[in-house]
Amino acid sequence: MKISKTISLSCGSPLLLSLLISANVNASEPFTACPTEAFVIQKQSNTPKTYGVNLATGSYSVLSDDMGTGDAFNGVGFNYHDNYIYGWDYANTTLGKAGSDYQIAALNVTKDAAAAAAGSFYVGDVAIAENVWYGYRKGKGLFKIPLDNPASYNMTIIPGSKDNATYNITDLAFHPTDGHIYSISNGSSGKLLRIDATTGAAENLGTVITSSGSNFIFGAQFFDPDGNLYVSNNSNGNIYKVNVDEASPTAVLFAYGPSSSSNDGARCALAEVTVGDSVDFGDAPDSYGTVLDSNGARHSISDNLYLGALVDNESDGYAAPLSDDASDNSDDDDGVVMPTGFELGESAILLVTAKGGDGYLNAWFDWDQNGTFELEEQIILGEPLDNGLNTISIDVPSWAKEGPTWARFRLSTQQDIAATGGVGDGEVEDYAVTLTETGVTINYYPSSSTYTTLAYEDLYPDLGDFDMNDVVVQLRIIEYVKDNKVRRIGFKAQLAAMGAAYHNGFGVHLPGVSRNTIKESLINWTIDDIGQQESPLETGQTNAVFIFTQDLSDYVTLEQGCEYLRTETGCESAFRTTWSLDIPFDVPVSESIIPAFPYDPFIFATPNTDHGSAAKNAVGANPGRQLEIHLKNQAPTDKFSSNYFGYREDASNPSENQYFQNENGMAWAIEIPVTWKHPKEKERLDNAYSEFVEFAADDTGATNPTWYENADNALIFND
Repeated sequence: MKISKTISLSCGSPLLLSLLISANVNASEPFTACPTEAFVIQKQSNTPKTYGVNLATGSYSVLSDDMGTGDAFNGVGFNYHDNYIYGWDYANTTLGKAGSDYQIAALNVTKDAAAAAAGSFYVGDVAIAENVWYGYRKGKGLFKIPLDNPASYNMTIIPGSKDNATYNITDLAFHPTDGHIYSISNGSSGKLLRIDATTGAAENLGTVITSSGSNFIFGAQFFDPDGNLYVSNNSNGNIYKVNVDEASPTAVLFAYGPSSSSNDGARCALAEVTVGDSVDFGDAPDSYGTVLDSNGARHSISDNLYLGALVDNESDGYAAPLSDDASDNSDDDDGVVMPTGFELGESAILLVTAKGGDGYLNAWFDWDQNGTFELEEQIILGEPLDNGLNTISIDVPSWAKEGPTWARFRLSTQQDIAATGGVGDGEVEDYAVTLTETGVTINYYPSSSTYTTLAYEDLYPDLGDFDMNDVVVQLRIIEYVKDNKVRRIGFKAQLAAMGAAYHNGFGVHLPGVSRNTIKESLINWTIDDIGQQESPLETGQTNAVFIFTQDLSDYVTLEQGCEYLRTETGCESAFRTTWSLDIPFDVPVSESIIPAFPYDPFIFATPNTDHGSAAKNAVGANPGRQLEIHLKNQAPTDKFSSNYFGYREDASNPSENQYFQNENGMAWAIEIPVTWKHPKEKERLDNAYSEFVEFAADDTGATNPTWYENADNALIFND
């Protein structure tokens, strides 16, 4: 190859460095149409190799083992205007062109000074609206080469782009319609960039993907006509998809393609991404990811790797109840037999028949029946299968939900795959299964149809008016027990009265039960039958503490003329806010660890609100979570301030396990194991229930244990 350099100056023009290359410029025939597959070009042993990749499944084939050059072909893009692939030919340090035979023809390019100084390019694409190749190099700028005049290829820098060339990317792609360039940056946090082709300036549209392991290097990036950007991660070939036109774009793992440390890609952005022939889909309900538009689980069918005896082809997923098995009377979900059934907390046997070797099985069960396969619900992780029958034992978690649900099994040569997305071989089979629970005893407190009543005086550490109606909550507790272990607990609560001017929250503490034993992600709770998204499990606690609300006042609706909720005559509001919590344990907990009923329900000062001078002076500020009021002799949580012990009327003695009582044994919180009628506003408890004083003074509880049955009806609140 002969290389010659000439330098020419012209008046009023910048210095031009013209690099003329004598090479074969007669490229092969163009592609006959806009191809639907993506081209991925990798340099292996200093020889560029071309793959054709079906983005829908990740399946790929080798299109060319040798592109006719001794170095990389990078920064490639498919040119819609002439149906050729253009990219940077490293061997000849110029733009190259490849047609349907995938052989690179080096082009004669005249470079301006900035382009000549930039060296080689591994980031580039061909525009859609104009017949121009664009290349980017960090710290050097954005450059372009018009392609509409084969006799003269001129490479120039985009004015001002050098100052904008600060972003770290390894490929870019032109949007099919909006004229902008897009790219996802490399690193542990992939940021979606929108690049102005006229200036090289990049707008950060936000992080669309994050990694907890190695950094992403997206060496191949391409579009489809719907504005979906596909990016291939060099290290593992995983293909991610992100719709850049969405208000808050996010990337999803779409398919599994070829991996390489050297990766670049090109695609006709005007071609739809098609499934192609011989593809197997799942048939679970579409919430699990079944049809293509939902990134459904799908496999390119191969003759030597599948489950059972049959595998059939679909053009798209047929989500239940419209299963393809029902439509064609051919049930190809025949690879997994479940002889033992699935009982909560027990082991189950799976008999899995695999055709072909070198396959790995991954499986998911929707244990919580929320309509999705979540990461923690993957029960089989890359299990190698032998050709023929395989016996696999799995453990059904005790926190799973009894009833009908779905399972998904995926066999592939890819060991690590998700429940959705495309895979280049193997098969997916979805099964409707039923989870059962037997031998479980349900313990209710106080009963399955009644509530225990919790009444609080919120003027702590002063005893106050002692009408015990500042907060009145009715609570029912449910325990699910098998083999002397508690699997989960439940709470039903309703607000019965609030005669307080201060703001209080309500929670339940489980003394001795570690916070880490709770399966937090599966807590199910509602307020007035409306599902709640945030977790009620409080952070910063050693033991499990469940916060029903930070402020009970948020759930008080007063009748006209009423100052408080259900403590004054004529204020008999029928509406009561209700809470329902279902809380599973990650692993069943011994009954000996679970505290006695009613556990430890308590109120606390709502953060950032006034709670009186006494409460404030003890801690030097509005108390918030530092002030708690528990039942007599129940120790507080980690968030309570010990400054309150022995302060004002409090006579707590932690060394003797005495808490929340005054010197006469009177408490700021009481439990009455019935639906109780509390005193009216400003009427003292010991006046309304005269037997209470003797009961409170006897720590054994033997004196007047049914004091709450004998009231002065004129002093209590009646509906």
